[in-house]
Amino acid sequence: MSHLLVLEPFGGGSHASLYRGWSKYSRHEFTVLELPAVHWKWRSRHASLSLARQANELSAQGKCFDAIFCSDMLNLPEWRGLACDELSFLPAVTYFHENQFTYPLAEGQTRDYHFAYTNILSVIASEGIWFNSQFHLAEFRQSALAWLRRMPDFKHMDLLEAELRDAIVLPPGIEPLRAPDSQQASGQNVVKDGSRPIRLGWVSRWEHDKRPDIFVKAVEQLLESGIDFELILLGQQFTQKPASLKHLLDIAESRVLHRCFAESKDEYWSWLGKMDFVISTADHEFFGIGICEAIAAGARPVLPRKLAYPEVLELEKNPDRGCFFYETAQERHADDRSFTARNLVKCLLDQLRYQEPEGLPAVDVKMYFWQNLARRYDEQIEKLLSRAGD
Repeated sequence: MSHLLVLEPFGGGSHASLYRGWSKYSRHEFTVLELPAVHWKWRSRHASLSLARQANELSAQGKCFDAIFCSDMLNLPEWRGLACDELSFLPAVTYFHENQFTYPLAEGQTRDYHFAYTNILSVIASEGIWFNSQFHLAEFRQSALAWLRRMPDFKHMDLLEAELRDAIVLPPGIEPLRAPDSQQASGQNVVKDGSRPIRLGWVSRWEHDKRPDIFVKAVEQLLESGIDFELILLGQQFTQKPASLKHLLDIAESRVLHRCFAESKDEYWSWLGKMDFVISTADHEFFGIGICEAIAAGARPVLPRKLAYPEVLELEKNPDRGCFFYETAQERHADDRSFTARNLVKCLLDQLRYQEPEGLPAVDVKMYFWQNLARRYDEQIEKLLSRAGD
């Protein structure tokens, strides 16, 4: 059994759920140093110093570790320069939940390439580079190399390309509330007898990169269609209510069963289990943990055929899955929201025609349960330590 030191500048959300889920089912031991999940830019700036001081204190107390595990928000080479010798030379893995070359910006924002270049430095300084999807790895490689080509000199593109050739994809895990052997098949929740309205779920953040405006446009079209439906809105909301959510409540508040972040894991999974369909209209998604959790709870997905979704739901192996709607530049009308929403609604209506189990095939996400996934993580750590010992 090895002892991992986890360094996390942003100890919340998908970042925290990854090392907490992995450690629960791992055969290795974990010590976690995490900082509060707020003010992400400041966290990225000071985390190398703050986490080095905390780690050095543990080392001074006699704690020993075999490897470092950190997220892409840490400036790993900077941390290594501030850490004591007992820590700085340990093999390190950087896990890329996101990257700062392609993370979508809100209107009026400009990209700070200091953070993006930090991603490059951390790749080069890592003994292991893990991405949450092949889509993310490919997008990062393309964007980072394109940016380096524009630099005047000392581009070091060969170093980045060499390191990324050894990068691997390890998806994040989920931990359903029920035991794996009692999981429902995707679509099992869908009401079949018309005894109640269909229930549509939203699990994404109410932010620009998830395009909630398209979701609201689809709700408008469903209202016009006369279909009876209800809404479960679990996506994280912030202090300022976005215009899309205000408009949604104006037109369909009476249909909303729930519209805030769940207070507990039990409540969260309870609401997921009430969804017939879970919908995404995202312009940015490197994996889609919330979607997979909803599927595990029995909801059928309705997703754009782009980003990481086809990879995560294995569309290539299952080309007959009808849970994807198209959104291509060639087909878009002047009103992008209306066009995309129409395709979403059509996909939803097509699925409603196949409510019986022999209709559209179920979507299985059991391979993302931590009970099944932790072993793969452990094996990669053991390979890393074996190479480091050679």
